[in-house]
Amino acid sequence: MCSNGGARAPEAGAAPVEKKQSGESSSGGGGSQRSGFGPPGGGRWNLSVYHTWRIVDRVRIAPGVPELDELAGDAISAGGVPRHSIEMEGGLFKNGYGLRLKGEWNAPAKVNGSGLPGSSDLRFGSTFVLDARLFVDLGRMESLVAKAPFFKGARLALTADNLLDSRQKVTDGNGAVPLAYQAAYREPQGRVVGIDFRKMF
Repeated sequence: MCSNGGARAPEAGAAPVEKKQSGESSSGGGGSQRSGFGPPGGGRWNLSVYHTWRIVDRVRIAPGVPELDELAGDAISAGGVPRHSIEMEGGLFKNGYGLRLKGEWNAPAKVNGSGLPGSSDLRFGSTFVLDARLFVDLGRMESLVAKAPFFKGARLALTADNLLDSRQKVTDGNGAVPLAYQAAYREPQGRVVGIDFRKMF
């Protein structure tokens, strides 16, 4: 069976697409979208949530060999495959001001050791990444445009990717973080803050 959490709202009208793996896989998801609108000239908001529950994720890399069960710790890449993931997106908009939030949470996952001397099972901790965008539509400020017509059709935004500076923690069977999986090596960028100015001519 599958669990319903919600459906995210695609930015360009495209339906959410889940990444497909080669071999057999099965996942469940579902959702809802909510939005609110005020009176003319008022504000509006929207919120969407999408929950993916991977029930089966197996890969056969060659004929005649056993299938790899990625949810059970078999791996064909450097990271594990989480059974659950949740994506959310929402926003508030009023009088030319707006705030957009986008977040993604992934459940913990594991990768089995190779069985060779010195190898160990790895645990990939859960992650939650939150992006934020705060903007103001300068073109809707009549007094500003009257003084400086250049700002007609302009928008200023403050952006923050990975606002919480979240990084996945990877540990071995002893609870230690292997050198190759240190957070600074795997995700050196961390939080990114920027200013975005757009102008329509």
